Amino acid sequence: MKRPTPHTRAHRATRPHRLALVIAVLVGGAVASVLPDAHVHALNAAGAFNGTPISGVQNFVDKLKGNLVWLGGTAMGLVIAVVGIMFMAGHSRAHDIALRTIAGLAILASISGIVA
Repeated sequence: MKRPTPHTRAHRATRPHRLALVIAVLVGGAVASVLPDAHVHALNAAGAFNGTPISGVQNFVDKLKGNLVWLGGTAMGLVIAVVGIMFMAGHSRAHDIALRTIAGLAILASISGIVA
């Protein structure tokens, strides 16, 4: 019995299709290089970066950050409890999961410094 090949004729790109793709990529690159900051200039003209932030949106973002911190803390507490149970049960990969959990906690603890 002959095994089907992964590259059948229906999936192969023909030469004209490849040429059209190369031309489209080149034209797109040319347009992107000619107009690199057009959207930024439009936002500046509209006054998007001037003034103070909207207080309602700022309050929403602050509350959302607080909720995400509590959610992350609860999830990490659950992960720590599960890893502890895995250690007590003698799971063979408990140490690997514990090290990954510690690395994740370190990343979460330093994320505000990384973002700033």
